[in-house]
Amino acid sequence: MNIRALTGLNLLLLAAAAPAPAEESDELQEVTVTATRRSENLQTVASSATVFSGADMAKLGVFEPRDLAEHTPGLLTKFGPNGLATTGFYIRGVGINDFTGTVDPSVGIYVDEVFVPTPDMLNFAVFDMQRVEVLRGPQGTLYGRNSTAGAVNFITAKPTHDLEGYARAGFGSWGSKTAEAAISGPVTDRLLGRVSISGQWAPRDRGYSLNLFDGSHQGFKDDIAIRGQLQWLPSDDLSLRLVYTYGNKRDDQPLLQHVGARDPNNRSQICAPVQAGQRSEGQCVDLLGYFSASSNPYTGNSDLDPFLQMHTHDVALTTEWKLSHATLTSVTAYDKFASRQNQDIDASPFVAADNRTRNEVENFSEEIRLTSDDSLPLKWIVGADFAHTLVDWFQTIDLTDLINLPTSNGADQSTRAAAAFGQLIYSFNTQWEATVGLRYTNEKRGWHGATFVGTFPNLTAAIASGAPILSQIPVPATSPYAGTPLDFPDSLTDSKVDYQAILKYKPNSDLMYYVSTARAFRSGGYSSAVIFAQDALAPYGPETLTSYEVGMKWTLPEAHLRFDTSAFYYDFKDFQATFVRSTEANARLQNAGTVHTRGLESSLEWFPIHRLTANLGVSLLHAEIVQSDVVLSPLNGGPPATISGNEVPNAPHYTVNALVRYDAPLPGNYNLGLQTDAVKVGAHFLEPNNRDVLRENGYYLLNARVALSPAQGRWEVAAWARNLTNQTYLSAAQDLIQSLGFAEVVLGQPRTWGLSVEYRF
Repeated sequence: MNIRALTGLNLLLLAAAAPAPAEESDELQEVTVTATRRSENLQTVASSATVFSGADMAKLGVFEPRDLAEHTPGLLTKFGPNGLATTGFYIRGVGINDFTGTVDPSVGIYVDEVFVPTPDMLNFAVFDMQRVEVLRGPQGTLYGRNSTAGAVNFITAKPTHDLEGYARAGFGSWGSKTAEAAISGPVTDRLLGRVSISGQWAPRDRGYSLNLFDGSHQGFKDDIAIRGQLQWLPSDDLSLRLVYTYGNKRDDQPLLQHVGARDPNNRSQICAPVQAGQRSEGQCVDLLGYFSASSNPYTGNSDLDPFLQMHTHDVALTTEWKLSHATLTSVTAYDKFASRQNQDIDASPFVAADNRTRNEVENFSEEIRLTSDDSLPLKWIVGADFAHTLVDWFQTIDLTDLINLPTSNGADQSTRAAAAFGQLIYSFNTQWEATVGLRYTNEKRGWHGATFVGTFPNLTAAIASGAPILSQIPVPATSPYAGTPLDFPDSLTDSKVDYQAILKYKPNSDLMYYVSTARAFRSGGYSSAVIFAQDALAPYGPETLTSYEVGMKWTLPEAHLRFDTSAFYYDFKDFQATFVRSTEANARLQNAGTVHTRGLESSLEWFPIHRLTANLGVSLLHAEIVQSDVVLSPLNGGPPATISGNEVPNAPHYTVNALVRYDAPLPGNYNLGLQTDAVKVGAHFLEPNNRDVLRENGYYLLNARVALSPAQGRWEVAAWARNLTNQTYLSAAQDLIQSLGFAEVVLGQPRTWGLSVEYRF
């Protein structure tokens, strides 16, 4: 990384931090977080973090988890390479680009402290939130499974002792409509309740994505989410909160974009433009000779109507019991999830890769921990957690027009994860503090799956049919290993000790320095994608990330400013990624080598004058695969070589987030809220093969919002727009160039707008 650039960036931000000569200024508000499993001021937490309040998210238009990336340094969110069913989170370049339902996320996503076990479940509605905390860097010692990259905590609004609530409704682009409401208050003296609801709707044949195959627009939406809560307070020291969340989602999906990759005069050869890193439909075709002739990037020619359905039931019981000098916390949860998706992967009028996918997940989890209070110099946390996750994932990929081969593939997977953890925090004096944490995790994963010739509704039916099995040597039905890999175990057990050590120095109440090191891991497993060879069924091993970080947090009360910065280095071994080797025709999840990552993040929050807020966040990143045994053939037909030296996918060289908000007073005691925010995302590859034709060269998104409300009133009318300049950018891609003769691309959303009205009581 260019050290001069890093130094210059910090000098620029520090220059901006100089006190402003303003007669009237807003006071900095203390931000309380639970990032360390205890309530504390964000400026005293020795890690890089960004926090959004519920009001912030409403103004920024955070409707889904992926929307957070536009406002968070170092965070990138992506659609899955096969459409909207999966959502990928990447923090500092660490994430997982897989599209199967059996994979675990690298970023730990938590809703009220409950871990979300699969990326398929990350399309939930974000509504009626108290706050969201984005924690960057390994979080293995205090957070559960697979928080290698970091953790994102969604904390819902809790029941209140006083009656309160709100209602919000809106409409916008392509006939879309939204509604959200909540009511909270006492049921009895000791029983509190809260009910909230969120919905999004859009009519058929009104979306921005046009299917030329049948002339239909993809835009239908029918989403509903309901959350009910009861909080019982039998005594001043005991609290029990029961939360039930229901979600039902029925959406059209935007069409995938076709990227032809073969020479029309010799389809066994990669076309010259793709070799040169350029998409050129017409000069390049797929193996069937098809190319996309439309100049509109949001049109396609799909023989399969793409849609997505999701259904969720989530129940969580949180118990807190205040003891003498400690608090006992228990979080018990059960989640049930089901989804169905259709997507034309080849993005053509042919049956060359028509995909239908279903996924069913059941997850039970329990965490219990004992946390000391802050009355003693030595503070501590001890705890244990357990989770059992069942995944039934199955898909069909019809290749009939391409190779006259319909296929079905999938797996039944069971994961049992148990862990014990502890942390000690010792204050030597008012300036120096040390933290050490350990976590022991044991995960056992059982897997049962294969790839079959033919189309079947589920794995049981496929095995019972006796159909040829592409992904393994056939095993007699009487064998106890029927339907599982012959040469590989059908279960894996990984055990690991993670650690964290932090030294914190506070020379005064406004300044804090820290240095930390941490290690976290993500367990191994099996690729559940379509597999055409038995050796591709080899299970992948765990990945381990060791981080080293130094940081500073500086509050300047006189300047009404906060400035945070951190520099980090990652040694990331056996990182897991989904892509195609030269020796295979299928994309699969595998260990891809060792990655070294170095970077810097800085953020600034400033109130230069009364009513004006300015935020700035910058992330610089360099993440390189320094060692790999994965061999890849170049597109020009040259000798195969390893992917050592490649960049990891979805790791932009830089991101810049900015926000300016001004509340202008109007005559008649009204207020006009003016807000604009933007994100600039640097160039990055979308897959580990680093195909230039699938490289996103960088983009920026500009958003704006205008709101009118009484200065002390309860209502608000707002107008907003996102992606004002109508940028076209790539969100995800899958490299099938050498195997199937094409690649497919998922585009980000074009310009959207909306109007909303809100009332609070």
